[in-house]
Amino acid sequence: MKRSTAFTTKPRLQRCSTAGRTLLLLITFTVACFAFAPVANGQAPPGALWYNGDLDVNVVEQQNAMGFGYNQCVSESNSHIYDDFNVPAPGWVVTDVFSDNLLELFGSNLSKIDGVLWEIRQGVSEGNPGTLVANGATYINYSVTSTGRSKGAYCSNPIVNVSLVEYRVMASGLNVFLAPGTYFLNVTPIGSEQCVFYGPGFEFTEAVGAAFNSGTNGANCVGTPCGNNNLAFINAPDDLGANWEPTTNLDGSSHDFAMGVLGNPPSNLALAGAASLKHGFNIPMPINGQAGIEDRSGQPGGAYTITMTFNENIASVGRTSASCGKVASTSIDGTTLTINLTKVSCNASHITVTANDVKDSAGINLDAACLDVGLLLGDVNGDGAVDSADLDIVNSQIGQPTSEENFRSDINNDGVISAADVRIVTQQQGTRLP
Repeated sequence: MKRSTAFTTKPRLQRCSTAGRTLLLLITFTVACFAFAPVANGQAPPGALWYNGDLDVNVVEQQNAMGFGYNQCVSESNSHIYDDFNVPAPGWVVTDVFSDNLLELFGSNLSKIDGVLWEIRQGVSEGNPGTLVANGATYINYSVTSTGRSKGAYCSNPIVNVSLVEYRVMASGLNVFLAPGTYFLNVTPIGSEQCVFYGPGFEFTEAVGAAFNSGTNGANCVGTPCGNNNLAFINAPDDLGANWEPTTNLDGSSHDFAMGVLGNPPSNLALAGAASLKHGFNIPMPINGQAGIEDRSGQPGGAYTITMTFNENIASVGRTSASCGKVASTSIDGTTLTINLTKVSCNASHITVTANDVKDSAGINLDAACLDVGLLLGDVNGDGAVDSADLDIVNSQIGQPTSEENFRSDINNDGVISAADVRIVTQQQGTRLP
């Protein structure tokens, strides 16, 4: 059932299916809507590193669902809420992620949840999905538990009463290290379409089930921000036409959403970040999720420099290696290990750079730190394919000296963006990463 925050008495024109025949019915009934105070328990689960706060009935919830029946069972929902959280030093090892969702109780039928889809991103802004850090979908390692809170009945009519009751939907069994920084979390319930026919007298088919991420003002919050910074986004291009849109744009009101992260600060040495370095300009290389892409040339000699940053100062490294090319040299500076590669000749592929037997200044040992790096010459925008979009970027920057804003366009690393860079991108058109 598609959620609306305001209801009026008006005819409903619906296409209904029953006994092999399709009926077009004009149904008129009175809708009464209510809001009740929640039962106050649930709160942050044990081990919460960040919890944005309990349900507040005065903060508007937003659709956060995938696969539920939608729009009188003619389509499925696909809507995702993202809210921000801060990870302090030395970082977190995330074991569980969750969101609190108001599920529809449509008569006696409660929204059915079959699994959980989750994502952690950085750099999300209006119209911009940012960078995917880690994600997953599970139909096994998840739980759905009542928080004991609700908004009570929000609509009643002569056919069926609809209530919103809150459940915590959690994905478990994760092992994701997050370096210090700001991230955005989404945890979406994956539901089953349940289509119920109501009649006789008021015949219509309705999608039973929906999920709405509970709104919060930060009560009983843990960590920062605390349900009070109004920096949430919705990605629902199919349902609402919203492409990474601030949730404030939907109705003009403030929005923060009940969700959180469980885990522990790292008790051991861990890889916290990585980059590919050329002439002082770094391309960040994510340590979880989708690999970063180095688009600049390794010539002469197939030379690349990879930096690995750890959560503690490094004292020694036993061995370093690469799945393509050779390690020419290494150096250590505080928390950063620099690995200089040579004879790398694996364009349009992923290579793995590994540091073994890494020890910190306290003598704690990390058996191996592995980094996946995508090499794709000329992929200026880093989307995994060299095409006209990359060529347009380089052409628009011809004549510019290399800077923090345009360094990916300096393919040959000569300090200026020129026709030579254009030629390289032109020659590489059509190449892509597997």
